[in-house]
Amino acid sequence: MGSPNVVLVTVDCLRRDRISAYGHERRTTPFIDSLLDRALHCTSAHSVSSWTCPAVVSLQSGLYPHRHGGGLVPGEPKNLSKHNLPTTTPSDIPLLSDLLGARGYATAAVGAIWNAHLSLPGRFGHMVMLEKSAPKVLRRAERWMRAQDGPFFLWLHLGDAHEPLNVPRRMWNAFGDVPRLPNVRRWDFTKSGADVESEAFARYRDARVRLYDVAIRAVDATIADLWSALESAGLRERTVLVLTSDHGEEFWEHREEELRDFTDPRDVYGVGHGHNLFQVHTLVPLIVCGPGIPAREIRNNVSLVDVFPTVLEAAGMDGPEGDGRSLLGREEERPVLSEGIAYGFEKRSVVLGDRKLLSSPGDGYERVFGLGPDRQEVGVIEDPAETERLRRHLPGESSVVGEQVEATEEILEHLRGLGYIE
Repeated sequence: MGSPNVVLVTVDCLRRDRISAYGHERRTTPFIDSLLDRALHCTSAHSVSSWTCPAVVSLQSGLYPHRHGGGLVPGEPKNLSKHNLPTTTPSDIPLLSDLLGARGYATAAVGAIWNAHLSLPGRFGHMVMLEKSAPKVLRRAERWMRAQDGPFFLWLHLGDAHEPLNVPRRMWNAFGDVPRLPNVRRWDFTKSGADVESEAFARYRDARVRLYDVAIRAVDATIADLWSALESAGLRERTVLVLTSDHGEEFWEHREEELRDFTDPRDVYGVGHGHNLFQVHTLVPLIVCGPGIPAREIRNNVSLVDVFPTVLEAAGMDGPEGDGRSLLGREEERPVLSEGIAYGFEKRSVVLGDRKLLSSPGDGYERVFGLGPDRQEVGVIEDPAETERLRRHLPGESSVVGEQVEATEEILEHLRGLGYIE
């Protein structure tokens, strides 16, 4: 067999704990569950950030955000807005698309969330933004895939679980009756003064979380269709599939802490992503399967920066040294980092073993947490020596700053639609 094809699928906002095989109460991911027995899958994979731009650049470069320049320009507090748009990744930082393209791979990126592509302009041979549902993204990708007569690298970014939730009408009540509340596809009860003790909030939260799970179930069906498309085209046995997410999503789990300890220029607390680095924001699924990929479970902490060297090794290629380690090598515990938020004072975190340090100097905040069996924070650890041990691993200031994206009306309109800017 020659060089394998590579298909990278990122599901925006997909929390690791929403994978039903990992214990979620609803059967959200039957197809993804079926992959685990034949895949390398990581039960403690962390995103490098809690919003899309820095995360996907780290996926593609194997570098942490302070080393690749994709995100927001330095400055405190951060506030993604029409006056402060994401930055592009400098052209001298090699990406998977560059290295695979230089080896004869055709490269394409097809997606539904513009943030996924804003920091990577012109870095793929074929780049399409559709603002459509996962099935429509897949159909466009299939047409491109079938037209290739050599190895290809295809990146699909699926946005159905991102605000506003994209749920097929036929599946709306897949997990029980979901009332069609006016804002159920978008965030509500987000401001500091929101009445989160009310019956209206309880009804909204139940509907919003249930509908998020339905969106994931719909995306799972599309990933199953992708698998079938690869099989029908005779490509599955020579294609490496990587499935992950750019970040997680918060559903009021840390609202009280965020109101007490953190500043958000939008006055938004407890929901969504981009504003903090708790485990609900950063813990994501990471699954790799295909030729040469051993089926096994990795329980050590790993990072999205590990995707870059893993893909290159699977393709039989060497790459530049970065921050990631190939998942195909020997398992070793090491610190994994997250940083580069979109709203509020900069936050940085380090996870090492079953300990996590979360630091926000602008907020005067520094805590060490224990991590439980579900990899969520379970309590504050008051131990100066442990704090200092973890603090040594925190990322430094950004050493690379990209150019700010031009504020075209098309880009602004898309970011408004996603709830990022007003």
